[in-house]
Amino acid sequence: MMFILAIVVGQSCFAVDLSPSHWNSAERRRAEQLERQLYPAQPALVQGSSGLVAATLSPIAIQAGVETLRQGGTAADAAVTVALTQVTTALGSYVSDAGVLQLLYYDARTGQVLSLNAPWGTYREETDPKSIPRDDMGPLSFAFKGQPTSGAEGRKTLVPGFMAGLQAMHDRLGRLPWGTLFEPSIWYAQHGVRVTPLLAYYFATRKQILERTPEGRAFLRQADNPILPAIGSLFVQQDLAHTLQQVALHGARYMYTGAWGQAYVRAVQRAGGKVTLTDMRSYQPIWETALRTTVFGSTVVVPGATNLMSVRLLEALNLAEAMRLDRQGPYNQDPRTLEAITMIARMVSYAPILRQAEREAGLPDSLEARLSKPYAQALAVLLANPETLGETRAAPPTTDRHSDAIVIVDRWGDIAAMTHSINTVLWGSTGIVVGGIPVADVAGQQQALLQTLKPGALVPSDMVPVIVLTGGKPTLALSSIGVSLFPETLRLLVSLLGQHVDPTTALASPPLLIDLARPPPGDSLLLGPVPIPQGAYSPAFLASLRSLGLVPMPRTRDQVAGLRGTVVMSLRDEHGSGWESPVVPGVSDRAAGLGAVTPPESPSGPFRAHRISISSRPIE
Repeated sequence: MMFILAIVVGQSCFAVDLSPSHWNSAERRRAEQLERQLYPAQPALVQGSSGLVAATLSPIAIQAGVETLRQGGTAADAAVTVALTQVTTALGSYVSDAGVLQLLYYDARTGQVLSLNAPWGTYREETDPKSIPRDDMGPLSFAFKGQPTSGAEGRKTLVPGFMAGLQAMHDRLGRLPWGTLFEPSIWYAQHGVRVTPLLAYYFATRKQILERTPEGRAFLRQADNPILPAIGSLFVQQDLAHTLQQVALHGARYMYTGAWGQAYVRAVQRAGGKVTLTDMRSYQPIWETALRTTVFGSTVVVPGATNLMSVRLLEALNLAEAMRLDRQGPYNQDPRTLEAITMIARMVSYAPILRQAEREAGLPDSLEARLSKPYAQALAVLLANPETLGETRAAPPTTDRHSDAIVIVDRWGDIAAMTHSINTVLWGSTGIVVGGIPVADVAGQQQALLQTLKPGALVPSDMVPVIVLTGGKPTLALSSIGVSLFPETLRLLVSLLGQHVDPTTALASPPLLIDLARPPPGDSLLLGPVPIPQGAYSPAFLASLRSLGLVPMPRTRDQVAGLRGTVVMSLRDEHGSGWESPVVPGVSDRAAGLGAVTPPESPSGPFRAHRISISSRPIE
């Protein structure tokens, strides 16, 4: 689900203080009440002329971001605050202070788009990643299905990049004091977070993982219910609060060369992992040149070349333009468009298909070539006769992703589009907890990728926030999460830029899914059955799809929830004077958004927010 606040901010003359104890009490109570609600009920378009915060899952974190902007913070400051608070309110389940992040940032002062990648780091002494114990990461289940404990759970871990990434972002782009940005996350760690129905479900399904170790059992006992954190119980994270206080005081290096980093090395080594202090000490996030292409009259900017999916997304957009999808109807109305965009997503997602296509067309496999228009034109010719590529067999990606997405615009026009993740199922399966932070098992399902890397190298990211420029000015920013984050980003950009679909309508349209299961014998990845949400399309539409040679494969609500991507986005309003974010309940048969409206005045300066209902029918 997605929550958004839009604000008009006046310069504050008050000292910076982000502690929730000093928030407007009505605003804090409302955010805490909304935190307990799984889904919103109303569609809305949230608008703000001088500030906007859009993010997934946590209204409390949204409020923390609003407070940061209100008190003079930049989009980078607010992104740091929101991300830290998201982790605390999620109890370290689907995001973590020991996770990873990817940032795309529009700097209004220079007009540049900056790319920061803070991915996982590998261990220099891990020379046989193929033998790392494997986890069963079935995308539709949070329950543990991995191998029994083998004494080598530590081998499933990697060096985290999240905190180093936040520090790098703040050092370059922030205005407020570093330690101040931790105040909301520390406060909620100390005072407790009420366990929501969703979090209670998470605990019930992952209890056996956390109970495998003494520190995991201690983590579970942080609720006022001594057996298992139950709905409504207060979960207090004092160990986490202490860790965050030290990072706020000493900087991110506390988690690499300080006490936490040293404790992490000891804990992982006890569990059979190969990490050393050298691995922690040498970790550095990457500032790099953002990649871009011009399609449908706009420039789409994505993270740099260390991101696995950036080049693929630009390839896919160029291919959509070469196939003239802007001259066809939206994919949920025109079966030909659904056929084309599905093949594009599959070809670009699965490297063996793409490499075969390159060989068929005599194309070079280089970054410059892959981002060129002739390359896209050649692939479009091949996709006009896809049967020639239909014999390719390959296992699709098998990583499940649990993440949070953030898009923030500040009063100066700076924009932060960011995704942070643990790239694995809730809390991971290691049972290792260090300083209140559960340690993810991300290497337990990336063995194939790790085998391609030199020990000690950084792991390429696959999170793809996007900023779109029109006439050299930003007009759209989005960030996506979920298993199908790439196809969701692709279909929205084609709909918005190529077919000029209303943003609310685009968000409410059926998701574009990529099924992670290996296709049945005889089916190719390129031309095999097309997974679609059950009941999302009319019988006539499905008949037309079959006439094109594609077999619809209906997926239930729960299956869609496990496969879909979720996107938060902000767009320049029609007058060009502010920003707006659509919020759509019912997306993918699940609610996706909530627009929250605050009182007209706040203690720290003028504040105004708008909520406008829009006619939008949830998918049934």
